[in-house]
Amino acid sequence: ASTAVLVNADNNSTDGTAAAFLADAGKTRRLAVATGASGTGKGTNIMAIFHAALDLGAERVVVLDADVRSAEPWWTARLLEAVQVAGPAMAVPVYRRNRYEGNTTNHLASPLLAAVLGVHVQQPIAGDFAFNRACIERAVTWPLPESAQKYGIDIYLTGNAVREKHQISQVPLGRKIHNPGFPKILAMSQQVIDALWHVIVMAGSPRPAPEPSAIARRTVDVAACRPDARLAERTFAKVNRYLNQNRSAIAEVYPSLGAAVEPGDLMGIPSALWPEVLADALTAVAGGRAGEARDHLVALYLCRVRTYWQEIEALGDPDAIDALLDEQAEAV
Repeated sequence: ASTAVLVNADNNSTDGTAAAFLADAGKTRRLAVATGASGTGKGTNIMAIFHAALDLGAERVVVLDADVRSAEPWWTARLLEAVQVAGPAMAVPVYRRNRYEGNTTNHLASPLLAAVLGVHVQQPIAGDFAFNRACIERAVTWPLPESAQKYGIDIYLTGNAVREKHQISQVPLGRKIHNPGFPKILAMSQQVIDALWHVIVMAGSPRPAPEPSAIARRTVDVAACRPDARLAERTFAKVNRYLNQNRSAIAEVYPSLGAAVEPGDLMGIPSALWPEVLADALTAVAGGRAGEARDHLVALYLCRVRTYWQEIEALGDPDAIDALLDEQAEAV
């Protein structure tokens, strides 16, 4: 009979989570692993789980973000079933989400992964994944940049699995409800972009465009909750200050923006222009300017997010928003 182990991983948390986890009643064996508090994050926790899994002789691993409040018991079984194969395999979820969430997925991670590595993964940074042992054995050998020790870990794992042509299964799991992502959008997007640049450089050259996804996009939930207005205003104001301070440098790295980089209010970036912006970013990466491309792209991405919110408010219907995201990804 198969056995299971529950693992809690944190960055040496001092709030008593590990002790409460270990003390909780239940028949399943429990293990707590802790990484150092300094210079670590989600990525170091995931890698700690992987090393624990290898030490335990685990055949398959499911990792779940701690802030998900809509998890169902069948999620684990469905994710595990998808990686019960011989070769290296990874399962990624397909969720329906609040239309104002998932921005880094929709505008950066998913379209860039498809454009450069030729595999269309709808939600490559969803956080709740499954892996088989063959995949984990490869993952612990990939050099881990600083960004992948933090929020860049999801795209780093998915991107490298795609790069090494592991089997990627996309598993519909219904609605995802979790803590809002917008409060950490600046730091998270920078780390995701940085980790993705590392994967792209490791890949060496682009691959052919992907075939249309076999799974129809159903990623936009009927629920719609816009981020806190004051937080959004402060974030966009910070971005605008960055743009005004760096407009000449941005215009050089992102020539497709043209007159849009003139001093003024936060620029609008519609879906038709966004693929050109990402093309400029990749040109800069290929030219050895990955750091500049990353930092400027964070600000431009927030411009795209704000314009996207205006676009989806005009559309309203979830299917129409999914279609817009498909069209944007295809254009990229």
